[in-house]
Formats: sequence, structure tokens, C-alpha cells
Amino acid sequence: MSEEQVARVYAQALFDAAREAGVVEPVRRELGDFVAAFAASASLRDVLADPQVDTSAKTRVLAEITRGGQPLLANTLQLMQERGRFVAVPELRQAYDALAIVEAGVVEVEVVSATELAPETEQKIAARVQEATGRRVEMARRVDPDILGGLVLRIGDILVDGSVKARIRQLRRRLATAEVRGDV
Repeated sequence: MSEEQVARVYAQALFDAAREAGVVEPVRRELGDFVAAFAASASLRDVLADPQVDTSAKTRVLAEITRGGQPLLANTLQLMQERGRFVAVPELRQAYDALAIVEAGVVEVEVVSATELAPETEQKIAARVQEATGRRVEMARRVDPDILGGLVLRIGDILVDGSVKARIRQLRRRLATAEVRGDV
């Protein structure tokens, strides 16, 4: 099983337990904090990822770090560490976040434009996506002059490429495969 698959299994179990306990958002926040600390601290990564470090030492380190936090998260991290699945913790966060966002009735939309968009334009995009999906929209914005113009939208797993660059690419393909007909 890949790290991503492992993470999805643990994330679903953690999410289900957190939802039942009414602590979805606190677990999400603490998991995000833990993953950020793990990424920022080379010594923490060295201790928790090193197979030569004694399991009981890793357990003590995790217990100390998670003390006072959500027990469900602490137990999940301990279980992943005990089963040699700790390398999947960053993917666990991504999978858990995705579940929490769906549960909250939110759809994530990434908008890529060649220039900064006017606030009114962003509001229109959000309103259209909300109307189409029936979910609240969280929008991330990015400027990429390479798309030349138009917009690229990523709505969940769906990519809508309305950029000038994509249109030029399509036109180039059509021209390359077009038959030339002459009037005879």
C-alpha cells in the first residue's frame, strides 16, 4: 500500500472518530501544527524517522509533543509510529483536510490568472462556482503571466483551462492535423 493510501485509511478513521467526538476542527488544527513542526524541525524528523532510535524513545517524544492536545490525534500518531507508518503523516494531514472540507460543505477553488483580478471578478467566480456546486467556496488566487490571459480554475479535482495559452495550444493542434482542401 502506498503512503497516500495508508494516509487515507488513517485519515478516514481519525476523521470518523473526531466527528463522533465533535472535535473535527481542533484535530485538524493540531494535526496542521504537528505537521508544520515536524517539517520545520530536523532533529524531530531525525528522532521519529530513524529506525535505529528505540521505539520506546519515539513513543516518549510523541507523548511529550502531543501532551495536552487532542487524544485522538495523539493515539493516531502513536499508532502510525508503532506500525512503521509515520512517514505518511504529511499525507495524513492532506487527506484529513480534504475530509473536513467536504464535511463543512466547502469546495476549494484555485484561480490562476495572468494578472491580479478585481474583487468583483473574484466574487462573480465564487458565486458561479457556489451556484454550480451548492457548496461554500474557499478561493485561492495565483497570478501566472505565462497563461497570457483568461483563467485556469481548479475546482476540487476538476481543471477548467480557459487560458489564452491553452487556446493557442488547441489551435496549433487543429492546424497541424487539418486537411488542406482545394476547390477543383
